[in-house]
Amino acid sequence: MTGPFTPEHERFREDVRRFVARELKPHADRWERAERLPKRALASCAGRGWLSLGPWEQAVVAEELPRCDSLGLALSVFVQSNLIAPLLDELGTVAIKRAWLEPLRRGRVIGALAVSEPDAGSDVAALQTTGRRKADRLILDGTKTYVTNGAAADLLIVAARTEGDGLAGLSLVLVPRATRGVRVEPLRTLGLSTSAMGRITLTKCTVPAANVIGRPGGGFGYIQQALNRERLLGALAAVAWAAYALERAIVWARRRRAFGRPLTSLQTIRHQIADAAIALEAARQLNYATFAHWVAGRDVSSEIAMIKVFSYETAQKVIERCLQLHGGAGYLANHWTSRFYRDARALTIAAGTPEVMKELVAAHLRL
Repeated sequence: MTGPFTPEHERFREDVRRFVARELKPHADRWERAERLPKRALASCAGRGWLSLGPWEQAVVAEELPRCDSLGLALSVFVQSNLIAPLLDELGTVAIKRAWLEPLRRGRVIGALAVSEPDAGSDVAALQTTGRRKADRLILDGTKTYVTNGAAADLLIVAARTEGDGLAGLSLVLVPRATRGVRVEPLRTLGLSTSAMGRITLTKCTVPAANVIGRPGGGFGYIQQALNRERLLGALAAVAWAAYALERAIVWARRRRAFGRPLTSLQTIRHQIADAAIALEAARQLNYATFAHWVAGRDVSSEIAMIKVFSYETAQKVIERCLQLHGGAGYLANHWTSRFYRDARALTIAAGTPEVMKELVAAHLRL
């Protein structure tokens, strides 16, 4: 690896990689066939302390965990470590942290962030889920969808309108799944089959008003901070995952012969692989520079939007190239490149589309 990691970080990386290779990767095919989140695997990751790491250690896990060959599992772990745990840690009361954060970090509880709705994804201002106050209670009504971990979650952090219309009306509300009025439906997806994606319907769901975390009406800002963290660490993961796929494709291409020679001796193939490596290295270095500035406390919102476009699209294109290099074998439903290709389709959909990210960049440029 090249980047801003210390020798201590690299020793930690070796430990993470060994664990992934020995304890997770051998089971990936079975998990993918079952199309369910392997809760024991998630708990194993939590048991190693991966849900309460410092930022650079989080970056290492982000780069190494996708090598388990189940990107859906990796995504579910990242939701726990990069979204739910930080929100509870930064916004939760002492009682909330005792009840939810500590069990989550030990792998006993699974959390999900429920923001997107059937008619409102990237347009957060259009969210319609409401939280009506009645004495010291909140009555929630609405539907959330495309919720990673939603079908397996014990705890939901729900974006709801508690303070009226507009962005200033949104709050984040803790909703235990066992609460009356919560209905959860698993969603079948093109890829990421182990990510437990679900639809959440709230019908007269009543929770204590004290379940609002952070400042009432501050939900939009909290969501944006959480998404920036997800986009940045997700970019590290996406690029490392694509680089891992390219490594596997190169090993195969060295063995595969065409016209009496290994594929890697053909100039067209060599140049395709070289182009992929160049693009990945450019994305990786952009990610590292932005991550270092983010850890230092600088405002890198515009750079993160750039990363969400460049790094995620680059990873997607490299995965597609890996499939193409395998020819007909790559088109088989049970081939690893086929699964990676299906998983990669989510990269430019989840956590903000390229179109939305480009608008953020354009706004930063005052266009």
